[in-house]
Amino acid sequence: MSPGVIARATKAVTAHVKELKGKSSSNSGSSGSNNNCNGSSSCKPEYGPIKSRDNIPSDMIHNFSTNTTYKRGKLLGKGGFAQCYELIDCNTNIVYAGKIIPHSRIAKGNQKQKILREIELHRNLKHKHVVEFHSYFEDSDNVYIILENCSRKSLVHVLKNRKCLQEQEVRYYVRQLIDGVKYIHKNKIIHRDLKLGNMFLNKDMQVKIGDFGLATTVNHEGEKKMTVCGTPNYIAPEVLSKKGHSYEADIWAIGCILYALLVGRPPFQTSTLVETYFRITANTYTIPANISPAAEKLISRCLHALPSMRPSLDEIAADEFFTCGYIPKSLPSTVCLSAPKFPDHPKPARPMSYADLENQVDNVKVITNALHNRKADWEVTAQKQEHKPAIRETDCDNLVPTSSNNRHFDLSSFSLNATVLLEVLESCIESPIKETISEDHISSIHLNSQDVVWVTKWVDYTNKYGFGFQLSDNSIGVFFNDTSRIVIAPDQRLIQYNDVTGKESRYPIDCVPPKLEKKKKLLLLFARYMDEYLIKGGEFTDYSVLTDSPMSGLYLKKWFRTPRAILMYLSNGTLQVNVLSDHTKIIISCNQNNYFVTYIDKRRLAHTYSVVSIMKNSCQPELKERLQFTHNMLEHLINSEGESI
Repeated sequence: MSPGVIARATKAVTAHVKELKGKSSSNSGSSGSNNNCNGSSSCKPEYGPIKSRDNIPSDMIHNFSTNTTYKRGKLLGKGGFAQCYELIDCNTNIVYAGKIIPHSRIAKGNQKQKILREIELHRNLKHKHVVEFHSYFEDSDNVYIILENCSRKSLVHVLKNRKCLQEQEVRYYVRQLIDGVKYIHKNKIIHRDLKLGNMFLNKDMQVKIGDFGLATTVNHEGEKKMTVCGTPNYIAPEVLSKKGHSYEADIWAIGCILYALLVGRPPFQTSTLVETYFRITANTYTIPANISPAAEKLISRCLHALPSMRPSLDEIAADEFFTCGYIPKSLPSTVCLSAPKFPDHPKPARPMSYADLENQVDNVKVITNALHNRKADWEVTAQKQEHKPAIRETDCDNLVPTSSNNRHFDLSSFSLNATVLLEVLESCIESPIKETISEDHISSIHLNSQDVVWVTKWVDYTNKYGFGFQLSDNSIGVFFNDTSRIVIAPDQRLIQYNDVTGKESRYPIDCVPPKLEKKKKLLLLFARYMDEYLIKGGEFTDYSVLTDSPMSGLYLKKWFRTPRAILMYLSNGTLQVNVLSDHTKIIISCNQNNYFVTYIDKRRLAHTYSVVSIMKNSCQPELKERLQFTHNMLEHLINSEGESI
């Protein structure tokens, strides 16, 4: 490295350390730190730990100007000046992200003015890929900025879990980033701190650009800003050199983001701030051989040392990396933990109809004529499940696992089997369609929470461990890749384990045998992930379940997934199909010898109907289409596994 480069980098480090002292490294929208290495001699990874602070805001926060009271929830993240908490509006129950800045931390110089400038810039931005600014107020202790809550955290958390992403996912995220930055630039604003930690994700996995603490306005065309600011791993060389920078600094940051998502780390990251700035100044970085030529070319264009040679946002969007590659229209929240599966030769996306859904299950064979022609007997007497003795709490030393003798594994012990389920669906489908149906003819019925137990959350991590699930009774389990299952009771005190033969054992959570310790730890990791990242798949407002409910003994018996739906089959014979595109769900269950269809609609509201009422009075087209699709999925499972699934 030449002496000139070393001298420029050293000068840049010195200047930047001075600029960073006292500056905020706040975050907005959701959790995650904004590590600007405030004066540190080393550059930490962006997803490094956040140091704790004793300054905890009040449990209840009141905005007197709007007469709105917020309840403080969990801590989302911390920065240089601010703490970010969940704030729940007590009137609407809407959850926001509240950026809380103590007056004591912005009392010096023009620190308060910088916060007000951030507020003024952000409050006027309204775009689908920008964190929404809701309101701002102060009290005697703090400044409060109320923002959209991004429940899936940020891309820094995704990368921490995944290490690196597939190109299809990167196109999905970066294209949204480009749309958001284009809007910001159109409003004559340079963000100046674009990075993974400021790319937040909402519940629908949409990118939301946040943290405008370092943003600045361009007052006239050609104006250059001279301040050295930003996060070290993403700072453009013209910012470090203090020769003046503009919108092109954000293009450089987009190149760093593109590289980081594909490779797993920013292109210039090193163990020290000085070495990082050396590399930025010298434009020294390497692109791994596994990165595609199109991605490599686009990264090189964005990271050009001369700002004038970098592509515009429109040119990035038109680059072959985007135009010649598959871009998914949406991503499931499971990508926060595990890689999605994309088609080998994807076709251009198009709107999906339920005719498409019906054709998604490959190799669905026609069920036997005898099954199709046989008249369903809806008064089949359900076989009663063998009564289970209560589990008595014991000391660990005297613990003997209780065996179910395969009671759950053998489906003949249950009130439903695959053949009857298929007949239930066929009878519902064969009833005539009615566009409008009087509430007097068919209406939802009330069932208690224990009558309809269904899968409310799930995560597919079969590329490493297995399939995690949470039931509506709040029990949580894992279907491991070796086909064993483990479930923890709603009260978190008891664990049930079914080995690969179906033999069942139960243990207090603190007395699990050594051979199951690893699976217990994985179960708790799955449980924590679903609690932090996933929302429940529907609302049964009348079906509340107490967290101290006893162990139900239910577990996931079978499941399979297509690109557009997932089928889950519980050990009590309940069948559930989730349509991934619109989040609707069909649940077929049996209670006291009667069969029921529960439909969770696009609004996540649950409606339960008896099969007899559907047969007599029919149902609306949207429900019938989903019942038909559920039938096809079950038929595929029967052909694959046999009728005793």
